[in-house]
Amino acid sequence: MNNFEYKIEGTKEILEALDVLNQKETTNLIKSVNRKALNINVIKPLKSALPYSAATKKAIRILSDRGEYKDTGLWAGATTDSFWLRFLEKGTKLRTSDTGANRGKITPRPIITRTIDSNTDGIIDFFNKDFGDTLADIMQKKLKRITK
Repeated sequence: MNNFEYKIEGTKEILEALDVLNQKETTNLIKSVNRKALNINVIKPLKSALPYSAATKKAIRILSDRGEYKDTGLWAGATTDSFWLRFLEKGTKLRTSDTGANRGKITPRPIITRTIDSNTDGIIDFFNKDFGDTLADIMQKKLKRITK
């Protein structure tokens, strides 16, 4: 397994600004930015990389985490609705009939893994730029409400 190290810039300023927001606003902000980052850097590239099928396109989406990070956690990729993508991604072994006739095999083409791995830097770059911008927009709206 490969270990990657990423640096997110401006975290001190972002954490200070998040202290001003209430819990619901903070959660909504984080989820919104996560969704936008995943849509731009995972969903769109995956949909363009995979062979076209309406069912395939519907099976590639962003879902909320049901585990420890259920409030803000999201994941993106191919869902279990697209079980056939497993065969494209990992291939199959050589299949034969009961009589020994060759039924062929599917050669693996790891498009999903390769696409997601190649876009991780884009997600980090997105957070470095857009998270702070989105936070600034919300803070400006909040200030406008307070000053009215």
